[in-house]
Amino acid sequence: MPPPAHAAASRPAIVAPAVGQTMSQASKDAIAEHALGLLEEQIQARIVHYKAELETNPELDAITAQVVAQLRQMQAHMGGGSTGRSKEQLEAIVAQQERTLVTLLRKLFPEGAPSLVIEKRIKQILRGLARLFFQSELHERTRGTETTKVIQHGEQAMFYLLSRYHHRMLNELNNFDYISEEIRERSHELLQKLTKDMQDGFLARRSSELKRIVAAFSAVLVDFVAKQIPAVVTDLARDLVRASTGAEGKAYSYKIVQSAFPSFRATFERQVMTRLVSFAEDELVRRLADTAGTSRDETVKFISNPEVFSTILGELGGGTYEYLCNEGFLDLPPEWVGQPAA
Repeated sequence: MPPPAHAAASRPAIVAPAVGQTMSQASKDAIAEHALGLLEEQIQARIVHYKAELETNPELDAITAQVVAQLRQMQAHMGGGSTGRSKEQLEAIVAQQERTLVTLLRKLFPEGAPSLVIEKRIKQILRGLARLFFQSELHERTRGTETTKVIQHGEQAMFYLLSRYHHRMLNELNNFDYISEEIRERSHELLQKLTKDMQDGFLARRSSELKRIVAAFSAVLVDFVAKQIPAVVTDLARDLVRASTGAEGKAYSYKIVQSAFPSFRATFERQVMTRLVSFAEDELVRRLADTAGTSRDETVKFISNPEVFSTILGELGGGTYEYLCNEGFLDLPPEWVGQPAA
């Protein structure tokens, strides 16, 4: 669940490191916690949207409830739902789940190079980061802060000015007397074109920085999924199985049931997020922000933006859950099956 509202006030501030220094652990923790909160908000919004689209009626609900009850009776009769297991039986289920998960995670995150599943997700991540970069460049204030961007280009200043007073200028245009409606519409088109030209000119000047950022993120993400995660697969699998309580209640040695998915997901996302931020921040600072320059502050703001990391983990998590589901190890809720990442 997302952190309570009062948590934001007590959350440590994200402090940009000085040239030649790494980001503090407190700042990394702040980024990770904020990013996890953003990801949870995105996921909950998607679930609400999914449920809102479901069309049900009392007759269909009654039929569904009857089928579910019959399935539960069959499972109980076959012993799949028994909770009267000995300690040794429970430990055996946990051990088998861990072994299976280790095997699958090693296939998904092989050492040396990304798997095809993860490679596809990295491409999606890089496209998402490009969108976030342009969005951050086009806004005078970074999300979650009152710090105003420093103007680096004339087109940037003009775009901000035209955007800030867009509605006022439209009102002024509408107050003029025109010889025809066609001329009125043309004046509106010219204002839109001028704003768009300034936007395009500004973004064109920042395209080289975007290329540099995307290249750095690509290299860092490949190192993370092909070196960092493979090194901790055994520990990660153990934590996921034990935290998801996948061997309690209705449990199977070969899979994690749907009811255990929320705990499984929460553990995966926290474990991966903390490792991702800890590793990636140092690498990104070293590659992108370890030299002084006029654009350094803007670059540091972007690579320490929690939304960047919620985007990354949304894709990595979605790819992982989908893969484990397809392999028969993880039962996903209906709203997760066939859905895009958050």
